[in-house]
Amino acid sequence: MVVGERFGEIGQWASPIIASAMDGPPGTGQVRTCQIAGFGPIGPGVIKESVRAGPGGGSTVAICATVTLRPAARPLGAVLRWRMHADTRRVLAELRHRVETGQPHPAKAAAQTDGTARR
Repeated sequence: MVVGERFGEIGQWASPIIASAMDGPPGTGQVRTCQIAGFGPIGPGVIKESVRAGPGGGSTVAICATVTLRPAARPLGAVLRWRMHADTRRVLAELRHRVETGQPHPAKAAAQTDGTARR
């Protein structure tokens, strides 16, 4: 199971995530903290995700990320927002790969090898 007892293990399969941890056992109300790799005008940071009750007995994950841009990069805010949405789609593709194969996506292996997140 990926969501559930292994929800805190996103750092093992998502390439932009360096490390991750849960503040308790996975479940409604719990928070997952993810350390992210920096790239370009954005430095390394933290993303907090909380699990909320979802429809039909499922769960929904709410993500809260604050990104600080270097002053010279601030005019690029809209482009960087688009980039973050693209990264979200990539992480979902990596989740699909993990579910279907049981293995981390090749991008995660590459990120672990050179110590950076691949884009």
